[in-house]
Amino acid sequence: MGLKDRKVTILVAHYSWFGMRPWDEPTLSVPILTRILKPIVDLSLIDANADRLTVEETKERIAKINPEVVLITALSAEYHKAYHMLAQITKEVSSKCIVVMGGVYPTVLAEDVIKDENVDYAMIGYAEERLDKLVTYILEKNTEEISKFHGLVYRKNGEEIFNPIDTYIGDVQEMVQPDYSLIDLEKYISYQDRNVSNFVASTNKRNVSIITSFGCPNNCIFCATRTISGRKTAFRKPEDVLDEIDYLVKEYHVECITFVDDSILTDRKRAEAIFQGIIDRNYNLELKVGTLAAWHLDEDILKLMKRAGFSRIGIAIESGCERVLHQIIRKPLKLEIIPPLVKLFRKYDILMTADFIIGFPGETWEEIRETFRFAESCDIDMCLFHIATVLPKTDLYYVAKEQKLLPEDFSFYDNQANFGFARGSITTDEFTPEELMVLRAYEWDRINFSTPERRRRACRVMECTEEELKEHRKQTRRKLGIHF
Repeated sequence: MGLKDRKVTILVAHYSWFGMRPWDEPTLSVPILTRILKPIVDLSLIDANADRLTVEETKERIAKINPEVVLITALSAEYHKAYHMLAQITKEVSSKCIVVMGGVYPTVLAEDVIKDENVDYAMIGYAEERLDKLVTYILEKNTEEISKFHGLVYRKNGEEIFNPIDTYIGDVQEMVQPDYSLIDLEKYISYQDRNVSNFVASTNKRNVSIITSFGCPNNCIFCATRTISGRKTAFRKPEDVLDEIDYLVKEYHVECITFVDDSILTDRKRAEAIFQGIIDRNYNLELKVGTLAAWHLDEDILKLMKRAGFSRIGIAIESGCERVLHQIIRKPLKLEIIPPLVKLFRKYDILMTADFIIGFPGETWEEIRETFRFAESCDIDMCLFHIATVLPKTDLYYVAKEQKLLPEDFSFYDNQANFGFARGSITTDEFTPEELMVLRAYEWDRINFSTPERRRRACRVMECTEEELKEHRKQTRRKLGIHF
């Protein structure tokens, strides 16, 4: 039997299992894994999230396929119970099936993942130029090559073996073009319809999210990107991105594309080639960006983005206090560039959203208030305020732990964990998590909706009616920001 006849299955958990917040977007790693593995094995996908499968229904599908290897794509520690349930039911179907868990969760917490005896291998880091080799070694039982595989955690004779990662996504020579042949995008497009709680993708149009670059060269204290991807950035070729958009438009009649990479403008010429290509192909698409670095924006690029169809762009400001921004967060942003950018956005009728974060170690209460004052003075179309979240293997986590600012029983696996950036875990002499939650929820409401004009702009940003906005505001206030 050749490798092409060997059954390998990708498993995507239903993110609402165990009462967790829903994730109504396709897992972007699936088309990448499909492109890498489909040419070499008999590959299948069980997307419990798209099909709204129960645990038992997922188990039945695994049994029907009876794969030799399953690949669990693990988005975040927030959903750890669901991922480990997938490993458990796989082993219940067949104890001989090899379970590999990869993604952000095992990359940052592999030492915990491998304690689950239902997980045979935890893969750290990226898939490009690596996963095909690992799957081949596993199917061929090539233990010698497995033992030398970088970025792999496994057990041998009862001992946990950690092979550290030696390269990052930025070292990849050529990014793969996503293959959507296994994923049912139509279901996700339907789920997103009228979902005003899903802020990034909120739209009344047929929307999908794509990613064109991986990694970030910056060194912000709160960010896990450099742990996951390193500080180099990997860029997909413009023609590959345009071909992907072409496929989405022709096969799924997509009307809106949301770019979710942080570094889309880092390579200016590449970004211009993508935007010009969209213009030349005359798609008549609406385009959005989740967040990007404000210092890459100027009038020329905004003019081009407007022509391409961009209607909304998010920027990451983080703090309205220069000291916090530079000395604590380590973000190379000059606040003086923001007010002129707001004017440029208005000139080209592009909606601007901005992210701010409060509650860092060393930040004073007055500096937190300064952030809200700055946000209000800029008159941005929508400001999002988050509470500093201690993610695994980030400098923020190490600082907070060293300074004893976290609860004694702090755990990344608590059901109340703050991965939604709405709850805080850090307590200092200046603030408590509870104070930050109250302040954040009510300042968000006051700043964004204080006038009829701001409420109209908010409705444009969220693509909702005034009545829907009113209900969303009410629920957000009453739940202190924990509203999905």
